[in-house]
Amino acid sequence: MEIIRLIPLIGFLLFCLQIGIRAFVLQRKGTRLSGGKKQSSKGISTVLLTAFFVVFLNELVYKAGLIRFSIIPNVLQPLLAGKIILVISGIVLILLGNLFMLLTLRALNQSLRFGLNRSNLGKLVTSGIYASSRNPFFVAINCLFVGIGLVFPTPFFIVISLLALVSIHFFILKEERFMHQNYGEEYKNYAKNVRRYF
Repeated sequence: MEIIRLIPLIGFLLFCLQIGIRAFVLQRKGTRLSGGKKQSSKGISTVLLTAFFVVFLNELVYKAGLIRFSIIPNVLQPLLAGKIILVISGIVLILLGNLFMLLTLRALNQSLRFGLNRSNLGKLVTSGIYASSRNPFFVAINCLFVGIGLVFPTPFFIVISLLALVSIHFFILKEERFMHQNYGEEYKNYAKNVRRYF
């Protein structure tokens, strides 16, 4: 088993662990992390997210050579496998994604929130990595998914990477409108000085 094949799996698990630990610690301190959706839409989102997570994790474990079963049909297996420049680039992006997430969570401190809800705004964070990027959380996610797609360039991971890039960009646009509405002049001044990505 090649160690390189384990890096995307370890990187993904470390990424999830960073967010999970921070969310757990903040919840224990009484910080409300979400705005509280309607129960029916929250249930559907949870089921879809869980299904995606199971398939994605199965593919990472399969590609790492730890299991012999893949949910994805063999027809959708490697396209560009073995290109060392892709693998190295992917590993660098996975490591950068984890570093950006670490710096993001450190800068957010108590202000970590999931979702857009006026009743649960928190403080506008503009220091740390947020002094260089308005969206380092999403940059970190993009780095992780694109990195995995480069290490394992199968149609599944390539499509997931592209979907992540496009959907996160549209979510950022929605979030920026929300930030302008709720933080007003403070966010407007911040947006003038700090780029959307880097």
